Amino acid sequence: MPEIPDLEAVRRYLKPRLEDRTITSAAAPIPWIVRTGADGLEGLVGRQFVDILRHGKYLLFNLDDGRVLVINAMLTGRFHWDEAGAKKPGRLAVVFGLDDGHELRYSDMRRMGRFYLTDPEHLDVIPQFPKMGPDILAVDEDEFTSRIAKRRGQIKNTLTNQEFLAGVGNAYSDEILWEARLHPHRKRSTMEDDDIHRLFEAVHSILDRSCEIVDEIVQSEGLGKKAEWREHLSVHRKAGEPCPRCGTPIKGQTRGGSETNYCVQCQPLFA
Repeated sequence: MPEIPDLEAVRRYLKPRLEDRTITSAAAPIPWIVRTGADGLEGLVGRQFVDILRHGKYLLFNLDDGRVLVINAMLTGRFHWDEAGAKKPGRLAVVFGLDDGHELRYSDMRRMGRFYLTDPEHLDVIPQFPKMGPDILAVDEDEFTSRIAKRRGQIKNTLTNQEFLAGVGNAYSDEILWEARLHPHRKRSTMEDDDIHRLFEAVHSILDRSCEIVDEIVQSEGLGKKAEWREHLSVHRKAGEPCPRCGTPIKGQTRGGSETNYCVQCQPLFA
């Protein structure tokens, strides 16, 4: 599933290309992906995109009439920026024509993504949105510490819980915990102040660095080839490979279809 660095790269790529562009056509070949406001999608013709924001794993496309198009790409949603005559991708779900001859396309092989057309005062119509915590990159260390103090379970589960803080998923939780030298199954209740400080620092060092790496790739290659970029990661999906820090083979555990990767030497379960 796309996480903060992937979505930030998409946002940074599309923002200068979409700002002040007028929508000349709008269609949803897979209409049920547009869950809220589907009947008004064609009414976006003549409107302009004025900004693109991100909150957690959602992208928010602000329009000049005050409405917002909120997109959750889920597992296989991909954004494409192509000229109108270019070959269309498989499972094309939503497409917007722009006045410069380009199209913003969204394809989804598993058709799991969701579009919501609403206004900023009614984001509560989006499932999970009202319960979602602040974006993890938007909180300072004091708020991070205060929010995590209320948690008691395994630290990886806390990091990936969108009600705690939004934006981190399976892949980047592995990276953050490796950077912070914390075992993914370590109980938050056993962590000391220094552990929490290292975790906060790791959130920013991993996500900030990854945002720049993925952004450079996307600016060079364009959109559409992938939904997520993982080649630069140190431990996630690297089971059996040597830890970049100590050389110990990376351990892999799969539960519920999700793989957790960590170094047993660098990330001891007990402090």
